Amino acid sequence: MAAGGGLSRSERKAAERVRRLREEQQRERLRQVSRILRKAAAERSAEEGRLLAESEDLVTELQGRSRRREGLKRRQEEVCDDPEELRRKVRELAGAVRNAKHLVVYTGAGISTWPNCLMINLFSTKGDRLID
Repeated sequence: MAAGGGLSRSERKAAERVRRLREEQQRERLRQVSRILRKAAAERSAEEGRLLAESEDLVTELQGRSRRREGLKRRQEEVCDDPEELRRKVRELAGAVRNAKHLVVYTGAGISTWPNCLMINLFSTKGDRLID
């Protein structure tokens, strides 16, 4: 220890090296467990089974990540409702728009501004409504 009770520079550097080594070992264990989990259970060796049993916390974490990733993929899938469900949703949306005191709609690329829409065409030279 250095004078004054703190760690010396060399002790701090050694502690930092130990911390980094421990982190790298944890990352490597995570990669190993991840590779094993991608295999079918029947294809895993006894050693791989032992590693999974010793790493229950990592297995749980990786399975949770996988579930979250699958959930995100499902949410990104396009939904095609049957015609009756679509009509119900459109009626519900129309009612919400009708009853709104102030309405702001944020859209992405591809929103139509052709003459049947009551929208301001921001890219026209006049910036006016296409239909009043």
